[in-house]
Amino acid sequence: MTRFVHLENSIPPATLLRFRLRWYAVSTARVLLRRWQALLLAFGVLAAANSTLWSHLNSLATPLMLLLAPGHGAAWRFGYLLVLQAVAVMWALMQREQIGGGAFMRYAGSLPLSARYRRGVDLTVLLLADSPLLLVLVSAMIVGVKAHAPGATVMLMVGLGLLALAAQLGALERRRLAWLAVAAADLLLAAAIGTPYQMPACGLAALLAAALLAAHLPPVHARWRMAAGRLGAAFAARLSACAMRLHPAILISFSVLLRQRRAELTGKALGAACIAALALGLMRVFDYDARAVTVAVMAQTFIALSFSGLYRGLQMAHQDAARYFAALPLRPAWWRRFDIASLATLALPFLAAPGAVLLLQHAGSPARMFGAVAASVALLAVLRAPQLFNERHAVVLSSVVAALWCAVTLSLIHQE
Repeated sequence: MTRFVHLENSIPPATLLRFRLRWYAVSTARVLLRRWQALLLAFGVLAAANSTLWSHLNSLATPLMLLLAPGHGAAWRFGYLLVLQAVAVMWALMQREQIGGGAFMRYAGSLPLSARYRRGVDLTVLLLADSPLLLVLVSAMIVGVKAHAPGATVMLMVGLGLLALAAQLGALERRRLAWLAVAAADLLLAAAIGTPYQMPACGLAALLAAALLAAHLPPVHARWRMAAGRLGAAFAARLSACAMRLHPAILISFSVLLRQRRAELTGKALGAACIAALALGLMRVFDYDARAVTVAVMAQTFIALSFSGLYRGLQMAHQDAARYFAALPLRPAWWRRFDIASLATLALPFLAAPGAVLLLQHAGSPARMFGAVAASVALLAVLRAPQLFNERHAVVLSSVVAALWCAVTLSLIHQE
């Protein structure tokens, strides 16, 4: 025990943290730069429209300030809290390898370092990875200071931030018990927001989140995992029987997305669901007039642009297996149409949602709506080329192609 304490004290905390931060900066330098470039570009566009700094902060704080809207009930707030934390978890899972530290941490795992020592470094790196999300949280705190109850609002935002960190850490460490505790805290907050008990409930949720961040929960017992596996065995068998009827190549594309790129796919699906929900809300505000058709087409364009980012992961998986498939009698780039078909199948429910609502509201002809959905699916297929043409300029090229495609589609729809 004395040797253990001596070894831990002989390694300065800054040393391990420096290696972890260096790994994260090197492995995500381009991606992190693009995130901040996108934020600065959005600020620049809004500034060009004569918007003030307060309006920028108010816009960034809107996703969190919706929790304080008086028109929502406890059930809606509970579901919305779960969605917000699911987005935060997907954000962290998409960077699991970069946040984890790579091969260096696999070596450091053999050293007798305490869980508290490693947990502090993990939280520091996780905060760096969450820097764009923290901008939203800080904006909500600043906006909340000018509210009628600034103390309760700021306390709520602190609790939300700590709960999101606890959910992310539980997902990265595969501690499912932490998710149950976070969900219980969400239920408490959903019931207390807007009541005189909001302040003590937020304090209790913050203390629970801090305990989750400090404690090291054990994994789920093997008995419970086996019970859950037996419950899902029948559904898995039926799903496997249906999958065997598909073409083997399409199964390869689906397997890459659902196994290797599961977190990224879930993040894209959540983003697409948010875009579709925002579009449906604007369409309702516009009372399903001609402006609603424009909103639907723009939403379909953004959804297609979001899902097109999965092409690179599919391409990397095919390149890793290229030596094996080179021994088979297959033509070059045989996977291209199957990748497009798999992504189109996964994105189709989100692409069709705005058009389906317009059809139900009798706000557009079936030909126009089906044409818009077909155009968005075709756009998803076309975006494969700019996504794989150049890694550094993939975002810019894809955005330009999507903007031109959206403009042409809108002009054709309004000419009919």
